[in-house]
Amino acid sequence: MATEMRNRLRQQGITLVELVLTIVIVGILSSVAYPGFSQYLQQSRRSEAHSALIQIANLQEHFFLQMQRYASLSELGLKTFPDNSYTTENDYYRITATVDLDAAFYRLTATAIGTQTHDTECQTFTLTQDGSRDSSSHERCW
Repeated sequence: MATEMRNRLRQQGITLVELVLTIVIVGILSSVAYPGFSQYLQQSRRSEAHSALIQIANLQEHFFLQMQRYASLSELGLKTFPDNSYTTENDYYRITATVDLDAAFYRLTATAIGTQTHDTECQTFTLTQDGSRDSSSHERCW
């Protein structure tokens, strides 16, 4: 009875082969899932650029109603860098504004920065005063 009890206690652990096999399976699953997850993250971060561009466009239109001209990003009250560019909330995109005072025209451009630069399909987004939207490479980016 005592030897039977000792044999049961020895068999409760896992072997090195089982451990290595489990690690290999987890590694294979991770290598298959990671690229898809990474692409999903990049696509979901694009919405940050979209919402920031639309928000700034709304600020531009409000400014235009009051002043009869479009404004630079700093005139809109945004916290800008010395080059008058603005970074989105999570620092995935840098937004610049091209404003032509004579023609009552503006173009907002969001460019991927930081980790979002790995999103090679959609590096830049633009939005103009007439609502025209464009992207660096694919229409589906918007």
